[in-house]
Amino acid sequence: MARDFSTDPSLIQKEVEQNLAKGFPQAYLDVVRHADLSSLTWAPLMLRAPWSIVAGPMQRGSVTVAGDAMHPMTPDLGQGGCSALEDAVVLARSIGPALGAGGPERCCAKEVEEGMKKYVGERKWRVAGLVTGSYVSGWVQQGGSGSGLGGWFVKWFRDHVFYRFLSTRIASAVNYDCGDLPKLE
Repeated sequence: MARDFSTDPSLIQKEVEQNLAKGFPQAYLDVVRHADLSSLTWAPLMLRAPWSIVAGPMQRGSVTVAGDAMHPMTPDLGQGGCSALEDAVVLARSIGPALGAGGPERCCAKEVEEGMKKYVGERKWRVAGLVTGSYVSGWVQQGGSGSGLGGWFVKWFRDHVFYRFLSTRIASAVNYDCGDLPKLE
């Protein structure tokens, strides 16, 4: 389906208006109708399995990944951009000592590599939790409207397990202090 209209903004607009937002309030449809076509893009949501984040290679030598390259997630917790900013702070804190006051020309590649390992070690469990929490939040919020046994199970899980036990833990994950940037002298 996405291949048919992913590169044509007018077809994206038509798809949203006629299918994806069908039955939405008129005010919303007016926004879609009056959208600047040059601003419309279509891309699938990406998800990296949490076990891939924890066990997969995230760093080799002095090269690592950050942001969506490390932890693409569904938008259900609104933490994608926030976690990328956390990455920046933790990465700077982790490799800052390797750069030190001597600047990049005095830097040792081994120290940078150790800083990268420290960064990955600190980030992988945090972002694996965010990816999981975001996915589960979306699954229970959107999956309970289905019919049959699957829809019944998701609704039961949402109402009896998720809201009672998991949602507060997942929501508390958004309150995170990634620390301060290092002070350079």
